[in-house]
Amino acid sequence: MQLGMKESEDPGSGAEPLEVEGDVASDPGDHPLPGPGHRRLDVFLGRWRLAGQQFESPFGPAARISGWETYDWLLGGFFLIHRLEGRLGAAPMGCIEVIGHDAATDSYPMRTFYNDGRFNEWRASEREGIWTTTGEWALEAESLSVRCTTLFEEGGATRMGRWEYSSPSWGWQTFWDVQTTRID
Repeated sequence: MQLGMKESEDPGSGAEPLEVEGDVASDPGDHPLPGPGHRRLDVFLGRWRLAGQQFESPFGPAARISGWETYDWLLGGFFLIHRLEGRLGAAPMGCIEVIGHDAATDSYPMRTFYNDGRFNEWRASEREGIWTTTGEWALEAESLSVRCTTLFEEGGATRMGRWEYSSPSWGWQTFWDVQTTRID
């Protein structure tokens, strides 16, 4: 039985959906549409080749970074799905991330799930074409503030990302410098 159908109705009979009160729309035409804040994420869409460097830090030893990323809209256009697969030195790395838009703060909440079983929450913002992602990263001994500054260059064909960390003991220090190139 489909949502909104009486048990005795055949879903293929062309019967009208039942009206449901609350957050469930009674007619497919009642669904909201993504707004301009969602559309700003379009700059990320597509497949990207990733290359860069991890510097020695609390996140690990110096290592080469390589891989690919994809960004696609989830059906409906409210959430951008980001997938990363690659290598950090000799180790495999990967994540899947869901990015939305919070109209109240005009920011982008992000939930990331990593191949090692961890997950994290981030928040991004965009100002004059510069994207800044911020969050906290828990290590064994402490939690570090983390930020990534992302710039698009060459008409959006290249994306530069600098990941930095900070704690009360020291100022901002770079631990990842990456460049991604749009493949399609």
